[in-house]
Amino acid sequence: MKDTIFDFSLAQIRRRPIRFVSAGVATEYINDEPVKQGCVYIITRVALENETTAFTQFRIGVWDGAIFHLSEEQKSPAVDTLYWTTDAIYLSENENLRIELQGCT
Repeated sequence: MKDTIFDFSLAQIRRRPIRFVSAGVATEYINDEPVKQGCVYIITRVALENETTAFTQFRIGVWDGAIFHLSEEQKSPAVDTLYWTTDAIYLSENENLRIELQGCT
């Protein structure tokens, strides 16, 4: 029996810090780029920290262009506290990762 070797380049591993400043609206949306055709993305961790003022809640999930599929949420997150996802998030082609920040000021 032969061993199967999966070959992938480190260029496919993404580490992408995003700095975001709220415009002060009730809900802010942070959307990643849509997954390319023929691809599947597996996001192993999303970390989120609010460095300035508290907001009501944040929600992390998948946006398919019409429906938001919730993966995880945190109500009343504290300021200067790091939160991260506990499960992998799977994205199919044309879907994208979405983070909703609710109750922004």
